[in-house]
Amino acid sequence: MKVSPFLLLLTGFVIWSGAFLGLYGAQATGCHLGWHQINIGPISALRLLLAVMLVATVSLIAGLHVIAARSLGEPQSENARLLIKIGGMLQAAALVATVITYGGVMWLTLC
Repeated sequence: MKVSPFLLLLTGFVIWSGAFLGLYGAQATGCHLGWHQINIGPISALRLLLAVMLVATVSLIAGLHVIAARSLGEPQSENARLLIKIGGMLQAAALVATVITYGGVMWLTLC
């Protein structure tokens, strides 16, 4: 799959920032509407929503990292290979930042 090196450079932390807005917007909305008091099995509806959003974000960024790794095997110029390699490292950094920043939704108090 042919992917633009510049797209790989930008997407990881753009997704991270979108997840920031989405997760904390969902948390504020859920707390206001009382979703933390609705139990779905052993966890609240709000925690379940935030966990699903976290898994979706991690999966999306990890998928982009895999695309970057696969793109290195395709024939291209040396400059494009360098940009794709840097893009893959940025995707990995965004993945780590996502887990560290948003991992707290799994155990911290929500509201």
